[in-house]
Amino acid sequence: MAVRVAAGKLDSVSLFGGDTASLLGGSQVVEKKRSCKDAVMEVELGTTVGIDYTALRDHLANGAFREAEDETRALLIKLAGSEAVKRNWVYFTEVKNISVTDFQTLDNLWKAASNNKFGYSVQKEIWMQNQKRWPKFFKQIDWVQGENNNYRKWPMEFTYSLDAPRGHMPLTNALRGTQLFQAIMEHPAFDKTSTSKTLDQKAAESAGRTASLF
Repeated sequence: MAVRVAAGKLDSVSLFGGDTASLLGGSQVVEKKRSCKDAVMEVELGTTVGIDYTALRDHLANGAFREAEDETRALLIKLAGSEAVKRNWVYFTEVKNISVTDFQTLDNLWKAASNNKFGYSVQKEIWMQNQKRWPKFFKQIDWVQGENNNYRKWPMEFTYSLDAPRGHMPLTNALRGTQLFQAIMEHPAFDKTSTSKTLDQKAAESAGRTASLF
């Protein structure tokens, strides 16, 4: 098959019987973006406390990771309880108040939007691979920089795109220490051996037994 060249460009007929876009892999790129968006829209927005995840879902479906970061932070504060809402940040002891179902909804949305590149469970996997050593972990997910591994300045020095390293998002403030992040990593929502339904049922049953004592 002949290939015609005009003005330094390939003609619409390619060497492989397709168009120029397929020769350059353009159609594959479009398909990948479309599949990530579809995956996000298919995530079940499960919640045990009536939280609305549609704004986060839409930000992630559109690849608006910076906006998704802000929304994730706001949702975590709501999920942590009224005291967290009053102070506008989450204390590490409040992480246990967040249900498995809701935490997994957040995680599933982030994973779907990034083809499993971002998400709390992804971060936990990397954290465990680094034997829970924070300096190595932060360096691998690119939260630190320079010879002294200084924390990047929030929010301008982080990368809000799929170009970021695996595990780069969602962000968790570690400037005041790692207790909050550790509480998230150790939350039962990210225990691969358990299901959200089973864990939430156990929590409810435990609360019921405690109440019956009084």
